[in-house]
Amino acid sequence: MTNKINEVVYAVYEPKMYKRDEEHGGLSDPNNIRVQMIKDDTVSIENIRSDGNRNVAEIVETGQGYYYSFDYTNKPRAFTEATRQELRRSQSHVKAMKLGLAKQGIKTD
Repeated sequence: MTNKINEVVYAVYEPKMYKRDEEHGGLSDPNNIRVQMIKDDTVSIENIRSDGNRNVAEIVETGQGYYYSFDYTNKPRAFTEATRQELRRSQSHVKAMKLGLAKQGIKTD
């Protein structure tokens, strides 16, 4: 997810009025990316970056809810869908799971 945040969100423009938090409390901070097992075969990956009671990830994803107007107001930057597509393409989540199981002595192939 952090790769897609950097590509889809941060790389598209350089802010002039503020400094981004990025991996220090921002969207790409690992502490703001929650990974949970939902079922035996389902993993949920969610960006939980907030600003008070505002869901920053949702604002960036939809382009709606900014307090100010700028070039990306009302322009979605869909890093979650980009992450889904990358996972489907690379299967890196499956590879990571197999590696984790192998480290525990569980064969998967």
